[in-house]
Amino acid sequence: MENVLLRCGPFGARDGEGRVLFESAVLELPERSVTVLEGPSGCGKSTLLRMISGLLPTTGEEIRELGGRSYGRSELPEWRAGVTLLAQDAPVLPGTLEWNLEWPFRLRAADGRAFPRERAAALLEAVGLGGVAADREARSLSGGERHRLALVRGLLWDPPVLLADEPFSGLDRKMAEVCRRLLEAFAARSGHAALVVLHDPIVDRDSVRRIRMTPRGMEVA
Repeated sequence: MENVLLRCGPFGARDGEGRVLFESAVLELPERSVTVLEGPSGCGKSTLLRMISGLLPTTGEEIRELGGRSYGRSELPEWRAGVTLLAQDAPVLPGTLEWNLEWPFRLRAADGRAFPRERAAALLEAVGLGGVAADREARSLSGGERHRLALVRGLLWDPPVLLADEPFSGLDRKMAEVCRRLLEAFAARSGHAALVVLHDPIVDRDSVRRIRMTPRGMEVA
């Protein structure tokens, strides 16, 4: 039997004209899994990820459970530290590439964890950013470079759950495959899982779990 790592919902959302995008959406992520979230353009996949991560307000009461622990609304900062979103636009902070990688470890949620500098160098090298100067202004990176930087930052932070919204956008086939393997290796570990939105058939394989969004919620694809 699968060990459920994350359980949350129900969530619901409407578009700007008041039409229902989805309702009663309840998510369960098994431990050691990559789950691909599917659905037509405009169905609210990015909105749902932001609700799951606690970055968008929700109406009504919802359940948030991670690793067997329940989180209330007052504990959303802790929840976000464990359920981390890699946003679709791969935003960067003002400052250098190195500052962007170190930033999560300067927050209270880091609880004294040290920035893993050697692992950071290894991951940057793996995703083709090893030759980028650490003091380069992060906002000067291309879209594809920002997505790779965001993935490295998420892997370094090492939360139980990564939510990744189009994490391979702007990458060529070879680099997308490298990043896919890194994400799958992350999610294959005990106490970890990933939920990913993407349309690239590179991950359309039997080893990947898939769920599909519908106006009535979500169903296993």
